[in-house]
Amino acid sequence: MITAAVILAAGMGKRMKSDLPKVMHPVLARPMVERAARAAEAAGVTEVTVVIGHGRDKVIPLLEQNGWSWAVQEEQLGTAHAVGCALKQVENADEVVILMGDVPLLREETIGELLQALRDSKAALAVLTTTPPDVTGYGRILLDGDGRIDRIVEEKDASPEEKECRIINTGIMAFDGSVLAEVLSEIGNTNAQNEFYLTDAVAVVGKMGRKALPVFTPLWQEVAGVNNPVQLAGCTSEMKRRVVESHLLYGVVIPDPDSVWIEDSVVIGKGAVIGRNCRLSGEAVIGTGAVIGDGSIIDNVVIEPGETVEEYSILGVD
Repeated sequence: MITAAVILAAGMGKRMKSDLPKVMHPVLARPMVERAARAAEAAGVTEVTVVIGHGRDKVIPLLEQNGWSWAVQEEQLGTAHAVGCALKQVENADEVVILMGDVPLLREETIGELLQALRDSKAALAVLTTTPPDVTGYGRILLDGDGRIDRIVEEKDASPEEKECRIINTGIMAFDGSVLAEVLSEIGNTNAQNEFYLTDAVAVVGKMGRKALPVFTPLWQEVAGVNNPVQLAGCTSEMKRRVVESHLLYGVVIPDPDSVWIEDSVVIGKGAVIGRNCRLSGEAVIGTGAVIGDGSIIDNVVIEPGETVEEYSILGVD
């Protein structure tokens, strides 16, 4: 089976107030678009295509380095148009998952659950949904009597009753690959923005006699997008928390978890002790039972099992 991912990453990201393309901004030292692609691969995706546009010259080297393909969206004419730009790359895929290059916290498990739901239900389309505490600004998922998606309504178009709905559209979807091209061809742009919206796919598959399935995740934080530096910092904090927690549960001793910076590329053995205000980065390896003193910086260095690194040491930094 060929499982493809199309990652939408063509936008400018004006609110980032940066010359760097939004999706290249790092979350815990990895560009956001890289995090999306790696999560997809970890979930079993066999082919990754990134739709690029603004600042493509700064994105392409990363894609080449990792063996990911790309498609160019010259004009930003909506999400359905963006996916259409990648149709050639995914034309032989059995299933296609649509991800966002500015949603860096999405877990591989959630992508896997979305794809598995699509397979088990034999639906034409599965849409990831959630219920954040504040639904303001989100499109609402309206269900029919059978629990399928009847339609997705944007907040600006929603009635007061529809705005009471707390199930929101995350924009993350999975398609039966055999219908994707036909679905995209039926999506028009007769709306206020004159754009081709992927949310209209729900109505299209309904007319085809197929169903659109909602797939719920309770972890609303993982589908939050990044639109400004404040949200970027928040995502970095959450990713750092996840990494530290995983090491703690594995048996690493970290007396002051909030003070340390540990990138998810770092390997730490059981029983190692990581002091306060340490930074561990790159391909660093901390051996079993090693002790890293307070304030140390370890970058791309192997610390042998049982070794002690004195406080405020700087190792591996040019």
